[in-house]
Amino acid sequence: MTQNQPAAAKAPKVETVADDMPARRVFDSTAEALAYLTASSTRYADFAEIPLAARGLTFDAESGEITFDPEVYAEGTQPMVATLKKQKGGVKAIVVTAIPTLAAILADEAGQDWLTKIAQKELNHVAVRALRDAEDIDTVVDQIPTTLGAYVNTGRADAGIMESFNELYKPINATMSKGLQVWAKARLIKSDLKKCFESKGFALEYYPALENRGEGKDSLFVKALQLGVAAAKQKGLDPSIFQRWIDTRAAKVFKPGEDQDEDELDIEGLTESLMTADDEDEAAPATEAETITETVTE
Repeated sequence: MTQNQPAAAKAPKVETVADDMPARRVFDSTAEALAYLTASSTRYADFAEIPLAARGLTFDAESGEITFDPEVYAEGTQPMVATLKKQKGGVKAIVVTAIPTLAAILADEAGQDWLTKIAQKELNHVAVRALRDAEDIDTVVDQIPTTLGAYVNTGRADAGIMESFNELYKPINATMSKGLQVWAKARLIKSDLKKCFESKGFALEYYPALENRGEGKDSLFVKALQLGVAAAKQKGLDPSIFQRWIDTRAAKVFKPGEDQDEDELDIEGLTESLMTADDEDEAAPATEAETITETVTE
């Protein structure tokens, strides 16, 4: 290509049912559902190759007209178009059917009972969600919702209180290792780092050089937690778990010898430590290295 020759335009992405079609769409009318199906047939390259599992649809081969059976798509229902995915990838079928409206369910006594059971099951999932990944439930028990608003606004994408730790513990560990030789020598694995964040007592017992730095000096674990707060905010994550550990770790009771059952070793964490033992510590991004330089100061 010569200097004055314009660059070739990038080919538009080919959209497919498997990768791009929404998992579910519910419509207020059959006309809207039909318009959606018509548009999808040309928008998604593989639409014609996917089996159509439809109830109450009639297709006229001569006219090409699609009609919805009014007995199926009756009052109190809404048309739904959904993709049924295969367990090992791909799409098994495009499903078109009528589903009851919420108003219709609530107007029926059996429907109310059925919906109540579904709601109670989901409410249970939401209630315990913050506890699932926490080794110490005392640090996250305040995340159990107690109001309707809290339940309604709790989404699966951001519900796990440990999400920020799980995403950031590696760059935090790498950045601290890059900035401080004493931290690098400790070669902290994930489970121990979490315990040190949760408990000052645990850190003093097993990593005293990082926790007790002398009078007037903050614990390096507190510095790392402050880094976690800052990094979470920069990345748009919830920083509350790091701040909670800062606020509660000193008060957490720790009894030496009861921190871990010898028969329940953290194999994942130990494997991670083993695989990195002979490697150089992971280099932190420049922005994080600059952050730790500012954070770990006296």
